[in-house]
Order: sequence, then structure tokens, then C-alpha cells
Amino acid sequence: MFDDLVPSDSEHIGASVAQTIRTDAWQLTVPNTITIDSPLLVIPTVHPRGDRRIIRCAQVALDSGFRVHFLWLGSGEASQDPRAMESLFSEPRTAYNRIRMVTDIAKFASQLNGDMWHIHDFYFLHAAKKWVRKSKSAVLYDVHEYYGQYYAGKIPVPSFFKDSLSGIIEKYQVRSAKVLGAANVVAEEMAAPFRTKGVPVTVSPNYPLLSHFADLPSIPFKERRWKVLHIGTLTRSYGTELLIELAARSLQRRLPFEFSVIERFPSPNHAHDFEELLLAAGNPRNISLIPPRPTHEIPGLLKESGFGLSLLKADGQNEVAVASKLYEHVMAGMAVVVTSRKAQRDFASKFAVGVSVASDDSDAILDAMIRIAENPNQTDIALAEKATIARDHFTWERAVEPGVRKILRVLKNNK
Repeated sequence: MFDDLVPSDSEHIGASVAQTIRTDAWQLTVPNTITIDSPLLVIPTVHPRGDRRIIRCAQVALDSGFRVHFLWLGSGEASQDPRAMESLFSEPRTAYNRIRMVTDIAKFASQLNGDMWHIHDFYFLHAAKKWVRKSKSAVLYDVHEYYGQYYAGKIPVPSFFKDSLSGIIEKYQVRSAKVLGAANVVAEEMAAPFRTKGVPVTVSPNYPLLSHFADLPSIPFKERRWKVLHIGTLTRSYGTELLIELAARSLQRRLPFEFSVIERFPSPNHAHDFEELLLAAGNPRNISLIPPRPTHEIPGLLKESGFGLSLLKADGQNEVAVASKLYEHVMAGMAVVVTSRKAQRDFASKFAVGVSVASDDSDAILDAMIRIAENPNQTDIALAEKATIARDHFTWERAVEPGVRKILRVLKNNK
């Protein structure tokens, strides 16, 4: 029933067949085929409002014939448009409080009488199975990261027990997904356990939108080579200590690098910790903080910077996961600075003009950045070549969206 709907590629959606809904945190393009009578996809999550992956999946849902209703954490003026509505919940101060909010959000979600649900958190699996049994409607389980390893790593037990616990968590989510209907995983390595158990699964890496990067890079590298940008989460496990050390050491060495940092903190406690780290480093004057921006405004920031930082520590993300911002940096024509984690290092060496050293040595990293900056013409050519390759291989529209659209259709038709 969905075969003739308008495709989601923005190049094919004209003003006569679609309308853009904008808030202070996100924007979505709604085909005119979507009405208040369209099937409802409920999207409950304890991710922050405007999460990029959630928004992009919602866009596919709209293009596949659903209206959507978000339930997530954040502030601002919530959208009341029935085609893309949202309900906002207060942002928690701690990770524990975030988990506690699952109960309230799940209860709200169950009362919306959705035709389907799309959950983006491991925490919602228990509630989602109840929805399925009660309503007979399907749930798409979105797996953002390696939850088994992630949660097992948070528990202070011997390493051999962590492996066992990780396996238990992985098996639980696969069994749950079989009850729910299907899974959408962020990396190919995650898909095998679901396929083995007969769970329909699609793989959707967090690739950038081609439509956001079609005209980049547009500013010569020579004009932006001393500008360094960090757009990721600001926690110690995501490299805040190294970030501040790089800026402080650059200042001590009288290097011309200027560091811009988006204030993306998971909680007020993380923001306070960042302030403490800045204070301990003498509040380096070459660091400037930028208020959070909605996803569609990020490319405008990227194109003005020469270097993009991804400073994940070993406990920040699974070893085989590539940070989504690296794809954006390459498509925008930026050189990338990464830590020695295998996935990031491999990506930087194969697909980027990259800086990666054996250890988190700030001087070694800065020396490598200087070598790139001092050869702007050669770097410009290399960055343009890498951006072209990235547009062919690492875009949401070309590599991801068809699979997400297909699995949504399968779930809806199997209701």
C-alpha cells in the first residue's frame, strides 16, 4: 500500500507535495499524503530531544505513510502538529534518574493507541513486549550500540563475569526483538545474532544526509586550517580531558589553533565536570563554547572548520564502532583527529585525511595537525577526494534509508 508514496530524498520532494515542520530542536519534511488519519508510529525514548538518528528514522517513517509522535527528554516549545507531534519530559540530572523515567514514558506511550512503535532504548524492551501482547501491533527495536558490552562494562565485576553478563544481555534483546517484530541495528556486526534467530533486521549506520553535504567542501582548507571543532558528547569517556589538554598545550606552544566546542552534555553533572576541567587547565582562551544546534545546522559549522575531533576513550564506545561524526567530518571536507581505538584509526587511515597516534599524546597530535595545516594546497586536493568517496558510500539516503523503509512496510503489512 506504500509503494507509490513520495520518496524521502529531498531532491524529489517539491513544495507542492510536502511541507517542512520546524521546531527549535529538529525539522522534518512531511508529504502531503500524511493526514491525521494516517497510521500512527509512536517513538518513545530517553534519548535527548532532536537526536539525529531518531529524527532520520522518523523521516523515513513519514515518507512511508506514517504520522509520528515523539516522547523524549528536553525543553522548548513542543510540536503540536498531529503529523509530527511530540511530548517532552524533563531532562534528568543523573543516569539513574534517566532510567527511572522509562516507566513514565512507557505508560504515556501505551496510552497513545499507536499502530506501531519504534523504540530506541534497551530499557523499553520489557514494556514493548507488553504493548505487543495487548495490541498485536509491532515494535521496531532500534539498537544504537553494543548494549551487552556497554552495560556489562558498567558493572564492577571481574572481566570473565562481564563477558557472561554481556552474552546474557545480548540474548535477552534478541529474544525480545523476536516477540516485538524486527530490529534496526547500527552496525553489520550486530545483525548476525538477530538473523540467526529469524528476526527481521536491517543495518543502518549513522551516515550523514547527502542533502546536507551536497555542496561541501566549499571553503579552501587554507582559510579554515587553524579552526578545530568538537561536536560530540562531552564526557570523560568521550575525551573531554584530552580535548582540553590539546587546547591548553596548543596555547602553551603558541600555535594558532582555535577550538570550538558544542555544549553537548548528557547531564548537568557532566557540564559541571567540564567546567572543573577547564578551570584546572587555566581556562584556555582558545576554547569557545557553542550552544547546541539542531542537526540540520551542523553542516554549516563543519564547513568553516579544518579539523574535526573524535577523542573516544576505550570505555566510550565499542571498539568496532565508528563515531557517526567522522562520516560528517569527511563529507564536509575536514581532516579528522582520532584516538588510537581500532575502528576510528582504521576509518581515518582508509577514508580520511587523518591524525591518529599510538597514545593520547597531545604534542604528537598537535605536531601531526601542524604538518597537515602547513600543506594546505595538497591537503585541499586530498580532502576533496575523500569527500567524493564518502558521498558515494556513507550517506543515509543511498545506503540506509531503503532498508529502514522496507522493514517499516513489512511490520505494518504483517500487523
